Amino acid sequence: MYFLFNFGLVISVFITSSLILLIAIFLIYFSFPLITSGNFFDFFSLKWDEKNNLFGLLPMILGTIYISVLATIFASIMSFSFASLMAFFLPKNLTNLLNKFMLFLSGVPTVLYAFIAIFLLVPWLNDILDGQGFSILTASFVLSFVILPTITIILFNTFNSTSKKIVFAAKSLGATKEDIFFDIVLKNSKKGILSAIILGFARAVGDTMIALMIAGNSLKIPNSILDSARTLTSHIALINANDYESTTFKAIFLCGLLLLIFSFLTVSSLKIINKEKI
Repeated sequence: MYFLFNFGLVISVFITSSLILLIAIFLIYFSFPLITSGNFFDFFSLKWDEKNNLFGLLPMILGTIYISVLATIFASIMSFSFASLMAFFLPKNLTNLLNKFMLFLSGVPTVLYAFIAIFLLVPWLNDILDGQGFSILTASFVLSFVILPTITIILFNTFNSTSKKIVFAAKSLGATKEDIFFDIVLKNSKKGILSAIILGFARAVGDTMIALMIAGNSLKIPNSILDSARTLTSHIALINANDYESTTFKAIFLCGLLLLIFSFLTVSSLKIINKEKI
């Protein structure tokens, strides 16, 4: 039985690693002609216009960063509040209820958030912001609710991982819940907090539907959070190229390769954080 368990683990690791390697090879294969064309840096220019053979991905890269960063900021603030209340300041029954609610939210399809926002949030913002309802601000706000459960659950588990002996010792010395949380728990949770934020940010970058439906899909570089923008994921979904040899078609795979590189950097940063003493 022990042998079968270990064999199953080895097979699972092999299959997963092989799939990731095949995806990387697939993306590199289709992107390689662009990388070796001598005009590689032209793909990081300011404009995408297929008719004039302009394939600048910089607007999509910046749109991805703006929406993801703003969404992560919104979600981190809300998640920290939820996680701290659940871990130390709410009754156990209410904490269990909120924990189950967060788990439920983590399974809600993102298209539902976008669909509801289009009919409820966007019209209201159009009235307030003079027709700028489809914008970075709107997409980031809605996207924050998608990554909220991820960050909250990680923070909640991080706060609860503090040694119970230390907590009991602090209580016996007369420390309040606030003292324990701010002076002990937070100081021992820096790695967990950073990991939660990074994973939440990675989740935001990988989302497609909310950016596709709410961000406005403008091909221009945004100048403010009230401007429309397009992300790399939504760009892949929107570009329609039937000619496999066209630059447009191969540029889609370059977008995918950039997203894969970002995922690699995210995992690497998490490993660095877990190794370093913070």
